[in-house]
Amino acid sequence: MSTKLIHWTRFAWDLEKLGEPPAFKMPVTCEVRPATRRELENVQAVVANSFALDSDWAETYRHIAAHIARDITEAFASASPTALVLAHGPRLVGATVYSAEPEAENHLVSGPCVLLEYRNRGFGTDLLARTLKVLREAGLKRAHGVTKRGVPAEKFVYPKFNGEGEPHDPADLAAAG
Repeated sequence: MSTKLIHWTRFAWDLEKLGEPPAFKMPVTCEVRPATRRELENVQAVVANSFALDSDWAETYRHIAAHIARDITEAFASASPTALVLAHGPRLVGATVYSAEPEAENHLVSGPCVLLEYRNRGFGTDLLARTLKVLREAGLKRAHGVTKRGVPAEKFVYPKFNGEGEPHDPADLAAAG
């Protein structure tokens, strides 16, 4: 089996200089709210579908799916899950799972994940803004997020709010077959 090297970018945000992200006009039928413990399976499904059905991520996701699923499960193990969900009526169409641990290498466990049919409407940017705000309110001064190099998140979403990226080689995600 050949090994394909995946290139990653780690973004950093200075949360003390974040300011108030611009207001996003959420459609009336949509809301962003904290996830509940009973939504673990739905959040797992949204994250998995968001990656697996995206041509930029599908192959890579097969190799990191277990890692991400484990981290999401851990985020839901506490009394208050560290996740936000985007609901369109009763359906979850987006989610972001995060770590509020100051020493975490990657505070954006899943990154902002939005189902394909809901993309390009500003939901990913809104989820990122809300996540950074939650991390700031949790007392973090700096937040980090890791994404695959060359994907839309690296080009268009993570640079927002003064996110600064640099090449990154996470030991457990660097190689995929």
